[in-house]
Amino acid sequence: MGDISHLVQFFFSGLTTGSIYALIAVSLVIVYKVSQLICFSQGEFFIFGALTMVTLTSKGIPMPLAFVLSILITMAIGALIQQALIRPIQGSSIGALIVMTIAISLALRGLAMLIWGRESHILRPFTQGAPLQIFGATLQLQVFWIVGITAVILLLIWLFFEKTSFGIAMRACAENPLGASLMGISVQKAALFAWAWGSGIGALAGIAVAPLMFMQYTSGVMPMVKGFIAMSIGGLSSIVGSVIAGLLLGIIESYTIGVISSKFSDTIVFALLMVVLIARPNGLFSKS
Repeated sequence: MGDISHLVQFFFSGLTTGSIYALIAVSLVIVYKVSQLICFSQGEFFIFGALTMVTLTSKGIPMPLAFVLSILITMAIGALIQQALIRPIQGSSIGALIVMTIAISLALRGLAMLIWGRESHILRPFTQGAPLQIFGATLQLQVFWIVGITAVILLLIWLFFEKTSFGIAMRACAENPLGASLMGISVQKAALFAWAWGSGIGALAGIAVAPLMFMQYTSGVMPMVKGFIAMSIGGLSSIVGSVIAGLLLGIIESYTIGVISSKFSDTIVFALLMVVLIARPNGLFSKS
C-alpha cells in the first residue's frame, strides 16, 4: 500500500468513526435543545441498541425486524428513564440533573454487564460481500451503511425541526419553555419525545458500527466522550455544528493515529477542544 493509499485509508476510517461521533453528538443536542440538559447516559443507549440487536439476531429474528425492535426497545428505555427519573427532579439545579444522568449511565452499564456479561459481541454486517478497493485502500461495505444512515437521519432531523409543527413546537420549548406552555405546547411531552428520540439515535449509532467492532458493556464510554466533545466544539444546540465537528474529530483522530501515533490521538482531540472553548466558549457554530 503506497502513501496515497494510506492517506485514503485514513480518510475512510475517519469518516466512519466521525459519522458515529456525529450521531452521538446529534442525539445529545436533541435532548439538550428541549430540556437544556446534557444526557451523559447516551453512551449506554449506544450499547443497548447494539447488544439488543446482537441478541435478537442470534435468536433467529430477521435483521430488518431486529433492527427496528432494537431501536424501539432502546427508545422505550430512554422514555421510561425520562419519566421515572428525570421528570420528578426537572425543577432541580442543573448540577443535580447532571449527577442524575451520570448515575443513570453507571446503572445502565451495570445492567448491560448483567445481561450480556463481560465478553465481547459482534454483529454480522448488514450486507455480505468483499470489501471494495479504492485507490488501493480497503473500504468495508458496512461503511456505506454508516454514512448513509447518518445522512438520512440528519436529513430527517432537519425536516422535522424546520418543516413540521411539532418540531417547531419543540424548538419553542427550548427557546422559551414558559412562553411555549402559555401557548398550549406541552413541554413535558416535548422532553419525553426528545429523550426517546435521542435514545433511538444513540442506539442506531451503536447498531450501525456493531459489525465493525467488538461490543461489550463498556464500549459506549469513548463514543459518548467524543460525541460530547463534538457537541461542545460545534455548539451545544447546533445540530449542523455538531455534525461537522463530529466528522472533523473522526478524521483528525484517524490521521493522528495513522501519521503520528495512537498515543497522541486523545491528546490532540482534547487540545482542540480546549483551544475552541478558549476562542469561542459557546462553540464554533453557536449563534450566541
